[in-house]
Amino acid sequence: MESWQWLLVLIAGLPAVFVMGAVIWGVLDVLKDDRLDQTARVLWVLLLFVLPLFGILAWLYARPRLTGLADGFRLTAVPSVS
Repeated sequence: MESWQWLLVLIAGLPAVFVMGAVIWGVLDVLKDDRLDQTARVLWVLLLFVLPLFGILAWLYARPRLTGLADGFRLTAVPSVS
Protein backbone atom coordinates (compact mmCIF):
# COMPACT_ATOMS: atom_id res chain seq x y z
CA MET A 1 0.00 0.00 0.00
CA GLU A 2 1.12 3.51 -0.67
CA SER A 3 1.36 6.13 2.03
CA TRP A 4 -1.80 8.00 0.99
CA GLN A 5 -3.74 4.75 1.22
CA TRP A 6 -2.51 4.22 4.78
CA LEU A 7 -3.68 7.74 5.59
CA LEU A 8 -7.15 6.91 4.28
CA VAL A 9 -7.20 3.73 6.37
CA LEU A 10 -6.26 5.67 9.49
CA ILE A 11 -8.86 8.37 8.84
CA ALA A 12 -11.55 5.76 8.21
CA GLY A 13 -10.61 3.82 11.34
CA LEU A 14 -10.72 6.72 13.80
CA PRO A 15 -14.53 6.78 14.15
CA ALA A 16 -14.55 3.03 14.74
CA VAL A 17 -11.95 3.38 17.50
CA PHE A 18 -13.98 6.21 19.07
CA VAL A 19 -17.23 4.20 19.05
CA MET A 20 -15.47 1.10 20.40
CA GLY A 21 -13.92 3.14 23.22
CA ALA A 22 -17.28 4.74 23.99
CA VAL A 23 -18.95 1.32 24.15
CA ILE A 24 -16.26 -0.03 26.49
CA TRP A 25 -16.66 3.05 28.70
CA GLY A 26 -20.44 2.66 28.65
CA VAL A 27 -20.31 -1.02 29.61
CA LEU A 28 -17.93 -0.32 32.49
CA ASP A 29 -20.09 2.61 33.61
CA VAL A 30 -23.26 0.48 33.53
CA LEU A 31 -21.59 -2.35 35.44
CA LYS A 32 -20.29 -0.08 38.22
CA ASP A 33 -23.66 1.64 38.78
CA ASP A 34 -24.98 0.20 42.05
CA ARG A 35 -28.53 1.53 41.62
CA LEU A 36 -29.30 -0.76 38.68
CA ASP A 37 -30.53 -4.27 39.29
CA GLN A 38 -29.08 -7.24 37.41
CA THR A 39 -31.80 -7.27 34.74
CA ALA A 40 -31.37 -3.58 33.97
CA ARG A 41 -27.60 -4.01 33.70
CA VAL A 42 -27.97 -6.88 31.24
CA LEU A 43 -30.46 -4.91 29.13
CA TRP A 44 -28.21 -1.83 29.04
CA VAL A 45 -25.16 -3.90 28.06
CA LEU A 46 -27.16 -5.64 25.33
CA LEU A 47 -28.34 -2.27 24.04
CA LEU A 48 -24.76 -1.01 23.99
CA PHE A 49 -23.59 -4.01 21.96
CA VAL A 50 -26.56 -4.26 19.60
CA LEU A 51 -26.91 -0.53 18.85
CA PRO A 52 -23.59 1.00 19.91
CA LEU A 53 -24.04 4.64 18.98
CA PHE A 54 -27.70 4.82 19.98
CA GLY A 55 -26.96 2.87 23.17
CA ILE A 56 -24.24 5.31 24.25
CA LEU A 57 -26.50 8.30 23.55
CA ALA A 58 -29.36 6.65 25.46
CA TRP A 59 -27.09 5.88 28.43
CA LEU A 60 -25.74 9.44 28.49
CA TYR A 61 -29.33 10.70 28.46
CA ALA A 62 -30.57 8.30 31.18
CA ARG A 63 -27.56 8.42 33.48
CA PRO A 64 -28.12 11.93 34.94
CA ARG A 65 -31.68 10.90 35.80
CA LEU A 66 -30.27 7.96 37.74
CA THR A 67 -27.70 10.10 39.53
CA GLY A 68 -28.96 11.88 42.62
CA LEU A 69 -27.72 15.34 43.44
CA ALA A 70 -25.96 14.01 46.53
CA ASP A 71 -23.90 11.48 44.53
CA GLY A 72 -23.06 13.49 41.45
CA PHE A 73 -23.04 17.01 40.21
CA ARG A 74 -25.28 18.86 37.84
CA LEU A 75 -24.09 21.49 35.41
CA THR A 76 -25.98 24.72 35.85
CA ALA A 77 -25.76 28.07 34.15
CA VAL A 78 -23.42 30.51 35.83
CA PRO A 79 -25.18 33.79 36.57
CA SER A 80 -23.61 36.68 34.77
CA VAL A 81 -22.09 39.47 36.81
CA SER A 82 -23.35 42.86 35.69
